[in-house]
Amino acid sequence: MEELRQNPIVLCIRNEDPDRALEGARAALDGGLRVIEVTLTTPNALAIIAKLSQDPRAIVGAGTLLSEEDPQKVVEAGGRFGLSPVCDPKVMESAKKAGLFFAPGTSTPSEIVRAHQLGAEVVKVFPIGPLGGPNFIRAVRGPLPHIPLLPTNGVSLENLSEYFEAGVFAVGVGREVLEPEALKARDYKQISERAAQFVAALPK
Repeated sequence: MEELRQNPIVLCIRNEDPDRALEGARAALDGGLRVIEVTLTTPNALAIIAKLSQDPRAIVGAGTLLSEEDPQKVVEAGGRFGLSPVCDPKVMESAKKAGLFFAPGTSTPSEIVRAHQLGAEVVKVFPIGPLGGPNFIRAVRGPLPHIPLLPTNGVSLENLSEYFEAGVFAVGVGREVLEPEALKARDYKQISERAAQFVAALPK
C-alpha cells in the first residue's frame, strides 16, 4: 500500500509480442514509472514478470488474474501484486493464501463495497471511461470515502489530475503510455518520454 501511495500510477502491459512488452516496460521504467502490471493474456507473461522483478526500479505484478491458480504462479515468478477485471472471491482467497497484494475489479458501488468487505485494501474500478470517468469517482466516493479506488481504462494525461482531485488512491494506464504505434516501431524513446510526462503530471 505504501509503495503504491508513493508511486500511484500502475502501467498495464498487454501485447501479443513478449519482446516488445518487455522492452516497453523497461522504457517506461526509464521514464520514471515504477509499478508495472503485465497481464497474463500477454504471451510469456510470467517470464516477463520474472525478468522485470530483477530490476531494482520495478515494482512488478500481474493483471487479468482469473483463476485460483494464478496468484501462486505470479508469486513464484517474482510478482508482488495482482489485479483482475472482476471480483472473484475464490481468486481473492487464493491471493491471500499466496501472500499476494490483490486488487479485484468492480464496476458498481455494490461491487466496490463487496470487494472491500472481502478484504481488498484497494479496489480496481473498470472500465472507468465508459462508467463516467472522474464524475463516477466523485459520485461513488460521496458515500464510500473510506475505500481506496484504482480506476483503469480511461485515464489519460489530460484528465490525470482530475482523477486525483476526485479522490482516487491510484490509477492504471496502458496504451496512453505504451502507444501502439510507438511499440510497433520500437520507439522506446517516445515511450520513456511519455512515461516521464505522466510522472511529471502527478499532483505534488
